[in-house]
Parts: sequence; structure tokens; C-alpha cells
Amino acid sequence: MAEYYIMLERRYALPVEQYLIYLGTTKPQMATRLNSTRMKFDFPLISFAELDYNLFLRSTRPEEVVLGVLANFKDDNPEKALQKIVQRIEVTATGSFSLEKHFRQLRVLAQLRKLEKKLKDLTMDSISKFVSQERDVAYMVAQEKEQIKFVTNLLSKSDFSADKIADIAGVSIDFVKAMQQKLSSGNQ
Repeated sequence: MAEYYIMLERRYALPVEQYLIYLGTTKPQMATRLNSTRMKFDFPLISFAELDYNLFLRSTRPEEVVLGVLANFKDDNPEKALQKIVQRIEVTATGSFSLEKHFRQLRVLAQLRKLEKKLKDLTMDSISKFVSQERDVAYMVAQEKEQIKFVTNLLSKSDFSADKIADIAGVSIDFVKAMQQKLSSGNQ
């Protein structure tokens, strides 16, 4: 942080204000102060795990409400906190594009707190009306992996034609032929 401070001040010749924003759930262990003979330096550290998530729920901006998932839920269990966050996003977001964007951000940030399963179990019904599962990248990747596995099994364990396998698996004939080629090149 001291190096960044010096480089920024030298480069822009402006006063520099630095903050370290810590997103982890444990207590931060890094030093925030340097006190040597020739140099004294410190910077503020903001740990989201120490902030009350209700602070974020009071915001009128959905991008701030989303950050509540990283904060301290105090006496609320994660399910209740997530429900409150989702409800507040629904109230503060304007339009379906905004809702979809902020729900996607919530899903990503929930992973940092290992809350993605709780979010899925508790709130995906309310989110699903705004976020298209079929257009979600993670869903598409998982679906393609399943298709590859299914087609590969059909190719190696049956004598069905490529047309029949494509029909059964719900994929294109080109997809089946590509898998056939991959299997034959892998077996050589």
C-alpha cells in the first residue's frame, strides 16, 4: 500500500486517499501500519465481515444493497438475511435489466460467503422470474458437459446411428459427429 501511495502521488501530484476493503469472512491479519525509522505509513482497513448488513439494506441503490451479502448478518440467519437482500433489490432496482444484473451480482458475491446453495434453495424462485437460467453461463457450461457425457455414453455403449443419438440426446448431428471424431482420435 505504501508503494502504491508513493507511485500514485508521484504520478498524479494529487493527494491520495487509500482504503483497503477486505471481503473475507475471517478477521484480517495484515498489518495496516508501517513504523520504521525513516518512514511512517498507515491506511484504513474496512472489513465487510464487521459491517452490519442492515446498513446496506437501507440504501436506495441496488448495487449497494447487493454488498450486504458480504457483511455481518448479526442475529439473522443466512436464509433470512438473503431473503431481505433479495426483497430490497426488487424494491430498489428499476426495470428487469437492472434486476437481472443485480441478481447476477448477488449470486457471484454469495459464492464468496459460500452461500450460493442457500441462495439457490431460498430465493431462486423469486430470482428466476428475472434471471433466465437457460442464458446463464454456468448453466450452459454444465448443460454442455452433461450433453457430452450422455452422447459419449451412447456412442460407446450402443450401436445407434448418429441420427438416432442426436434425436435421443436433443443435440445436432454435427455435435454427435464431433464427439464421434473426438472418441476415435482419443482411442488411437
